[in-house]
Amino acid sequence: MGSLTMAVPDTSNFQPALVVLLRDGFTGDSELAGDVTVQIGSAVPLVPDPAQATFLFMKLANGTYSVNVQSTSDEPYYFPASILVTLPFPRPAKSLWAQPPIWTGYPDLVLADPNKLLDDPQQTPEYLAQLQQTTLSPTTAYPFPAGTTLVRGTITGAGVPLTGAFVTTQLEAQAGQFPVIVANPSGPPAPAINLTVVSTPVVDSLEPPTVIAGSANFTLYISGSGFEPGAVAKLNGIALPTTVMSAAFLTAQVTAAQVAAVGQQTVLVANPDGTVSNTPSLAVVAAPVIASITPASVTAGSVAFTLTVQGSGFSATSVIELNGAAITTTFLSSTVLTGSVAAPSVANAGVLSTIVTPGGAGTNSNVQALTVVTTPVITALDPATAIAGNPAFTLTVQGSGFVSGATVGINGVSAPTSYVSATQVLAQITAAQITNAALLSVVVTNPNKTASNPRNLTVAAAPAIASIDPATVTADSSAFTITVRGNGFMTGAAVLLNGVSLQTTYLNSEQLYAIVPRSGYATGADGTFVLFVDDVQGLSQVERLIVTHPSYPKAKLLDVTVLRGATVSVNVDMSS
Repeated sequence: MGSLTMAVPDTSNFQPALVVLLRDGFTGDSELAGDVTVQIGSAVPLVPDPAQATFLFMKLANGTYSVNVQSTSDEPYYFPASILVTLPFPRPAKSLWAQPPIWTGYPDLVLADPNKLLDDPQQTPEYLAQLQQTTLSPTTAYPFPAGTTLVRGTITGAGVPLTGAFVTTQLEAQAGQFPVIVANPSGPPAPAINLTVVSTPVVDSLEPPTVIAGSANFTLYISGSGFEPGAVAKLNGIALPTTVMSAAFLTAQVTAAQVAAVGQQTVLVANPDGTVSNTPSLAVVAAPVIASITPASVTAGSVAFTLTVQGSGFSATSVIELNGAAITTTFLSSTVLTGSVAAPSVANAGVLSTIVTPGGAGTNSNVQALTVVTTPVITALDPATAIAGNPAFTLTVQGSGFVSGATVGINGVSAPTSYVSATQVLAQITAAQITNAALLSVVVTNPNKTASNPRNLTVAAAPAIASIDPATVTADSSAFTITVRGNGFMTGAAVLLNGVSLQTTYLNSEQLYAIVPRSGYATGADGTFVLFVDDVQGLSQVERLIVTHPSYPKAKLLDVTVLRGATVSVNVDMSS
């Protein structure tokens, strides 16, 4: 039992009345197997140190109290206890401290001898009385660990269970005959009868602990203690052909039929005297399946890296193998494993077969190929074209064989690069690199100095218009085609008229055609007009009307919301 250490409180503005320290009657330790409640009437204590099962009652008036200790209903591991306490505690006539402590809050240390541990049985009676150290007795529901020697039974009188009977024995750890007596609260004890204590087998481990459903016949290795000659291992209650190698080790033969289905199989060992062991489980799991590996390709000569395998049916014993050689494997979940791939494994170009083995009896996974390429390869750039004079942007380089630490070179100058995956890296292109029209050579270089094929990033000049034909039309003209001539035109270019995109045909980098719809109508004698809007995007859009008249030098601008398929009425007063 370690020393009882009392924490120093943040403040000292409270006065404790009683500190209750509980101990487990089975382990003797202050760490309890389950939760308990400690109360004095309706008073609920503070719990300054849950790990030490310490309970602190505050500001109790002088008098005699019954401290009631009760296990919680979901963890009924201890018998109830009742502790009588009388306050105030006696105080020593003279302080034992050379310099009295200033921690007046918790606990009142002036009652303790400073030269002794706080849980020393020889501490001052005043301090020990304040602590009220109490041991809790385990109930039949207590979670005794595997291998514990127990006596379980019922005490009755005339067929009626007796309350308050006390059962005791000087039980030894080894097998033998031990007397048991029953003593009631009053009267003579019952005559002793012998309790036979036998050596109980205990299973500590199974090898393998996990098998794959559908596995062939295999040998199950069982380690533990207390195995006697003639002991038999059982799987789900069915006896297995068993060989006892020693008191701590035996083997059993499991057939394929017994592990055909996924599930948990109960294993136990039964000795010839009828005693049986604890019952660990043999897990029967589905065969592992690899869905993907990352990276799927690396460059020959790469440095060591981590291979991530995703799929299903993985277990803590699963092992990743490359071309039949196991690599250090980390189990993350039933769907994710990682493996450490050493540089020599990928020193040369080729294809490495990747599988997951169960690490014991069972079926291996399907095969996934890890491709080791000679050099990185660029297959695409996004964007493939930039406009001269545009601001800086991020270039996405796609391909294969990229490894962490790869850099992108633009005309031989390294650009800030971010590694995304074996098939993608990102490069930051500055505005200075695309000032003028040009072809920029893009190359990816891995840390081992292997370089990819070059790929051109086109920097195109900004489009410039030299002329339009026709350059003049009447206000009420019908739809017509406008020809735009200039340079720097690209496939997908669009002609905009007054901010409205027109239906455009790309002819070459110097010429475009666009269709201009009928632009408007001159009003008649009654001043009325009508416009057809045939390019409404969505349910509605805003159209800007420009109204001019010879009598008014200033045009009238008006924004009108038009609805698809509906008529909107507009009245314009040029004089307003």
